[in-house]
Amino acid sequence: MPEPDTADPRRVLLALNEALERIAPDLSVLLVYDRPDRAAERPGLARSFFAQRCVPDEQLHQTVEAFTSIGADVRLFEGERPFVRALADGTVDAIGRRIKIVYNGIEGSIANDAFRPGRKSLIPALADSYGIVCANSSAYACALGRHKFHYLTVLDALGIPTPCTWHYRADRGWAGDIVPPAGLKVITKSTYESWSVGVTEQSVFEVDETCTGRVAAIAADIGQAVTVQEFIAGREICIPVLAGLTPAGPESSGSGLLVTPPVETVLAKAPGDPDAVMTIDDNLSHGAVSYRLIADDELGARLGDLARKSFVGLELGGFGRIDFRVDTSGAAYVFDVGVSPGLGRGSSAFASVSALGLGHPEFLRAVLAASLAAEGLLG
Repeated sequence: MPEPDTADPRRVLLALNEALERIAPDLSVLLVYDRPDRAAERPGLARSFFAQRCVPDEQLHQTVEAFTSIGADVRLFEGERPFVRALADGTVDAIGRRIKIVYNGIEGSIANDAFRPGRKSLIPALADSYGIVCANSSAYACALGRHKFHYLTVLDALGIPTPCTWHYRADRGWAGDIVPPAGLKVITKSTYESWSVGVTEQSVFEVDETCTGRVAAIAADIGQAVTVQEFIAGREICIPVLAGLTPAGPESSGSGLLVTPPVETVLAKAPGDPDAVMTIDDNLSHGAVSYRLIADDELGARLGDLARKSFVGLELGGFGRIDFRVDTSGAAYVFDVGVSPGLGRGSSAFASVSALGLGHPEFLRAVLAASLAAEGLLG
């Protein structure tokens, strides 16, 4: 693939699509996604809204069509166990395509009587063992990128602005016995989950003598550790990042990264309210969350630079998303990381890419093409 002009994101994304189309006859796309019927497997999965968060059948159909329409072979595995069997019994090896890439669509769903931490790392670890490219991040980055306290601690150590952050575990209490200071406004979140699991309107409060009890109750309710962040009132802005524009390892300076246009989260219940927070109910309600393009070029450039530094610092790969809270003074803080962002038509990532004039199939193809480019497989 020729050296792209990263100043023109549209051209880069279209070049990724064109390169992918050229190798499509040699390509097999292996999609590994959880399905809702697995919710009955372990009682704790209900706590993390596992079934509701599974990708809808319609979106899976759109994903398959995006690749079969250009001549690629596509196989769908409903969870990690069918994929493991297909690797072990030679089914994957027998696919007659020279290039194989697996998309890691499984979730975490960490709770008592649910899955254990690190589940997101399984697919990239298996892919590496069998010599298959895994879209997005390595096993290490998947584990780190699904632990809010750990990745925010790393980013803070790298000098990237983040909210002050604490960690509470039901069996051990506060990490390092460090409690948020009295009078500080904080927000409590699940440590391992996305989609605002564990966040309710009661999750934001001022620290007082009831803080530990409140946090312990939230940890018991969601069945997992809780991350407590200083609450930053302001706008929530998402920055998608693609890697792989040139082959690069984890020590890359970030020169091969592309950020797409920043988009702001808009909550239907409180548009423009700097104190509003996105809850799990918002994420599960149709039309409750939407995204709008940010027209402020200076802010976009500043957030884009921080997003690149965060992406490299956490050793993310392929495609990710860095989320910011921007206060009224314009100060920006990384508060969340999407190690494998949602790919649906209603996602923040597609809202960003569609602003460049690309359709949904082109967006999906660019995501996988970036991981292949990182391995030097796009030509």
